[in-house]
Amino acid sequence: MNYKTLFQVFLILLALFISGLFYLIYFDQEIKEDSSKQNLILDKTKSGLSEGNTIKEIFYESNDSNGNNYIIESDYGTFSDENKDEIIMVNVKAQINLKNGGNIYLMSDNAIYNSLNSDTKFFDNVDLEYLDHNVNADNIDVFFTDSKLEAYNNLIYRNSEVNLIADKVEVDLLTQDSKIFMFDNSKVKIIKD
Repeated sequence: MNYKTLFQVFLILLALFISGLFYLIYFDQEIKEDSSKQNLILDKTKSGLSEGNTIKEIFYESNDSNGNNYIIESDYGTFSDENKDEIIMVNVKAQINLKNGGNIYLMSDNAIYNSLNSDTKFFDNVDLEYLDHNVNADNIDVFFTDSKLEAYNNLIYRNSEVNLIADKVEVDLLTQDSKIFMFDNSKVKIIKD
């Protein structure tokens, strides 16, 4: 074999070696990293499926036909097994921006939100704030499509002048008229400050 052919074979082998080394150093690592990322995503998905259909950082916004705006958000939630349109939310904050310019703020540990009609049932440590009014109750239901709000169970209403203890309060979000009553028709307790 002459030196010229031997030198050409050596150059071809050297080029293949360098190409292979280049591939192993740069491209093979990316493939391994991509596959490890895919495995991580699959592991997270599998763990999420074992807990039910859970979603994190939930945010919904809707408007009714009367011009009111409703925003609700929570840390995470799980779709209901009984009704797939309902989401059981945890650490919930909501805001109702009324057409007249007033804002109602709601906070609770938990809520059941209907994604079709935006009706929401807040429960566990529910707090409602509107202007200088504050309502604490075990349950507050917002019927957004009917423009109605109901607060009940261990209900305490406070404003700058009075504290009120009752069983239930119903508020019309359009007229802002409210009804306060006891379930057994006894008198509502009013405490003036």
